[in-house]
Amino acid sequence: MKRLMLAFAGLSAMALFGAHDKTFLQSGRLELGANYWASANATKMWREWKPEEIEKDFLRLKEYGMTTLRVFPTWSDFQPIVEVHANSAGWNKSKDTRMTLDELRRPDTPAGYAGVDETMLQRFEAFCDLAEKHGMKLVVAIMTGQMTFRNFIPPALENRDPYTDPYALAWEGRFIECFVNRMKGKKAIVAWESGNESRVLAQAESKEQGEWWLRYIHSVIRVADPTRPVISVDGFEIAGGPWQVRENAHLSDYVPHHLYALWRRDNPDRFDGIRNLYFAAAGVKGLEDISGKPSFLEEHGARRAEQVSRARLAKYMRPMLWNLWAADGKAMLWWCAFDQTGFEFAPYDWHEPCLELGIMKGDRTPYPAAEAMKKFAAFQKKLDFALPRARPDAVVFTQDTQVEQQVHSCYVLARQAGIMPKFANPADPIPDASCYFLPCAVGRAHLTTHNWEILKAKVRDGATLYISWADTFLSDLDEVCGMELDYREKTSQKLDLTFNVPGQESFKYTATMSPRYHFITQGAEVLATNANGEPFFFRNTYGKGTVYTMGFPVERMAYSSVGGYAGTAHRIWQMVCPVTRLVESGSSVVNASEHWFSETDCAVVVVNNSPEAYAGTPKIKDGWMVATALTDDETDVSWTNGQLKLGPNAAVLLRCRRAP
Repeated sequence: MKRLMLAFAGLSAMALFGAHDKTFLQSGRLELGANYWASANATKMWREWKPEEIEKDFLRLKEYGMTTLRVFPTWSDFQPIVEVHANSAGWNKSKDTRMTLDELRRPDTPAGYAGVDETMLQRFEAFCDLAEKHGMKLVVAIMTGQMTFRNFIPPALENRDPYTDPYALAWEGRFIECFVNRMKGKKAIVAWESGNESRVLAQAESKEQGEWWLRYIHSVIRVADPTRPVISVDGFEIAGGPWQVRENAHLSDYVPHHLYALWRRDNPDRFDGIRNLYFAAAGVKGLEDISGKPSFLEEHGARRAEQVSRARLAKYMRPMLWNLWAADGKAMLWWCAFDQTGFEFAPYDWHEPCLELGIMKGDRTPYPAAEAMKKFAAFQKKLDFALPRARPDAVVFTQDTQVEQQVHSCYVLARQAGIMPKFANPADPIPDASCYFLPCAVGRAHLTTHNWEILKAKVRDGATLYISWADTFLSDLDEVCGMELDYREKTSQKLDLTFNVPGQESFKYTATMSPRYHFITQGAEVLATNANGEPFFFRNTYGKGTVYTMGFPVERMAYSSVGGYAGTAHRIWQMVCPVTRLVESGSSVVNASEHWFSETDCAVVVVNNSPEAYAGTPKIKDGWMVATALTDDETDVSWTNGQLKLGPNAAVLLRCRRAP
């Protein structure tokens, strides 16, 4: 194994050179598509080849605005190798590697050398030609060894560790080299990927093992085709686990996200409410910010039967796409193109899979969600520009590895407060910013001594810092925050807090805390107290800067509470980082983001993240005017004489210009 690692060190360095300029997704545009298995026969599509059915699939998907497909050459079909053993002393050693269960000799061809089935290669070539004919772009998950709870691994490799076994690694490299060399001339292919969720082919033992395998696989791809981008494995592991985002991003051109937390049965809020409508945008934005590489929504879907009706899923789809576009999400590929009901072969006849995940039925009948996607695609097509990236207002630190928790919660609160966040790993170099949020600061909040000193210096130079307390023990807190913990106790107590900030409207916030913290001031100004007058929110001058300290992790509490984003939690963030927007709806669920073309021309995306209609007179910043209003469905959106009407979960693009 060590010899293999050394051998590929130079190969990897050569392959990685110049890789960072390759793109296949445009910033400011949201590519729409799906993860594709043929409607006729799903995972048997390569063995039971039906090109006429595939062509019908392509025509139907394109009709509904889907032009990017993630596709899966099933590993066991494309490399059907079997291992033949010798007897006696060599009984457990590979004597020969042949093809198919008939143990056919491998032909003396490039495909034969790699153990790859020539017929499958020809079928994939024809598949690419059909895609090109119909304007479909293909993201190819080359070595698809697992899919929908089932492994599709060649017989010769079934009982070998794909990450460490030299025999398995050799054949993996041969397969990828053969496949990419054969297909790289196909124009429809826009990106390569190791496989489908390759991190679960086995159990990687360490982050070094995950990095080594990905480095090896990506190097083989890049040597064969240095022109196309290579996509990382999915996931958002910042600090723990074997597939950490820092290493994945370093070795890849894109970091994809597979977002399925809406499947969790403990989700406390309704499917088409603000929590869920920001889930995709928060995940992709957080992953891109922290990884430093472009991210996109590679898989997203929902178990309809247990969560949401077909009609309401379409209502969810609409603002989800708008929010993802506003966050520069770049692409949304639904899981999956077609329902997979009626198949009596594994994995579809097992008890685990949910089969009704398609954007269309198995007979290509579109669901209402497909109609919503079609309308958004048509809307984008009318635009003669790509949406500029929104400017960040504050840096939000997190090492949370579950995006549906801290990253998600902070994104919702920030957007409700009118703030566009930029996420950062507190273990990385501290970026320059005028405002920093350190939410749910457990212990030392993952800050090294060096980074904590850098952050303090930035505050002393004039920046604002917010800390929400969660058994925090960063050094010098009494000096930095102007307060200290008096004592803590294990008790569940309802707190009714009143926030009073000079020059701002007071408000109340109710929370149930466990454990309960008691604080005393050390020079800080008290901005919020409970009914007994105990302080819970503090503001302290530190050098030229300001430090706000919240006495409990409000972001975690909002996330764990039913209706946690329906109250005033976002007002706390708004107090810390007040932002005046060009368009302000006056509603915490009708949120705007700004996308600047110039200092006199700005596009404002306004999304109603609520299942209730909105009608109001948004406040327009002095000296500005709304020049145009565009939407994806004019039946429930209007802008007339300063009056804005948005139907449930509707959205609009306002083009704002300085008034003459």
